[in-house]
Amino acid sequence: MNNKIYIFIGSKKDFESFLDEKIAADEDITYFMDLIKDYNANLRQQHAYLHGIIDVKNLIVHADDYASVFEHVIQNFISIVTTNHDVDTTFLHNPPRRVIESLQASYAENIEYEYTKYRNIDRDVLKEIWQNISTDIIGQEKAKKTVVSNLFRLCNPLQKKPVVIMFLGDSGIGKTETAKVISRVLGGRLLRVQFSMMQTMEGYNYVFGSEHSKSSLAKDLMSRESNVVLIDEFDKVNPNFYNAFYQMFDEGVYIDTNYKVDLSRCIIICTSNFMSEKEVIKSMGMPIFSRFDDAIMFEYLSISEKEIILDNIYNSYLQNFSEEEKQIVKDTNIYQWHKENLHRFKNVRIIKSRVEKAINDLLVDKVIIE
Repeated sequence: MNNKIYIFIGSKKDFESFLDEKIAADEDITYFMDLIKDYNANLRQQHAYLHGIIDVKNLIVHADDYASVFEHVIQNFISIVTTNHDVDTTFLHNPPRRVIESLQASYAENIEYEYTKYRNIDRDVLKEIWQNISTDIIGQEKAKKTVVSNLFRLCNPLQKKPVVIMFLGDSGIGKTETAKVISRVLGGRLLRVQFSMMQTMEGYNYVFGSEHSKSSLAKDLMSRESNVVLIDEFDKVNPNFYNAFYQMFDEGVYIDTNYKVDLSRCIIICTSNFMSEKEVIKSMGMPIFSRFDDAIMFEYLSISEKEIILDNIYNSYLQNFSEEEKQIVKDTNIYQWHKENLHRFKNVRIIKSRVEKAINDLLVDKVIIE
């Protein structure tokens, strides 16, 4: 294990692409879990090695592998990998800090670091973001402009600090969809964390880290596909959790028990259903609120905006059915009734569920039961 070591930090998709670039199709590959099985077999033979020294051309260690082994494997990573194996090139995806530190101590000159390359924001990219959220997000004109204004600072290549924004307002009016559109433009699936589910000790361990075998926020951040992170319902946890985010919001660094994550130039969006900054400060406290670059209010949808949303939902859902079924729906007053009663529906989510349920109920009656 002394020729070449690649430590890749980033998404699984990019790690697999990196392997394709570095390993020829006809080269031998050994996976870490197979190597561990061989190591354990040797232990059962009281170190009377079964095969002598095994040559390993390319050793691949996936991020999930660390969670599949006992703690002593992480602590003695080098010894376990090199015992009875002569490794030419090692590829590690998102290893824990202890593994990186042990490798640096023994093989610092042989290590090469590779990273997911997140799309940089310049003025052209910012225009693309604006065009997409203008098209895909109905209403919220002031909020959309303010979002792009906050992202403008990332056009400065010297800006390393993440942009940290809070989206305020009722659910189902475009907060999450706006984050999804930005992430899509920047080239990857949005990392979305639901803080409303962090009410237990398991949630505490997820945020601060515990055993390396457990899921954690740091692991998810390290594996993000785009440089956009959405933390939903950021106000729904114990305020003690916010201590974990001070350095992340201020410096773009997140550290837990096992990992250190670089979040330079990241776009961090937190959502809350509060309707004013005053409510947020009262609930969360000024120390964490002051670390947000901006708090952006998403307003209630107007009737005209709901009509556009209704049209999009209705026409899009009809595309799932045959021409005969479409005509059955069109021959009813489903669309017209919903249009006349839009004042009853608070948000996009409710409009969508009501329209789809009405269409489903009708087609079950006409096509399935009758």
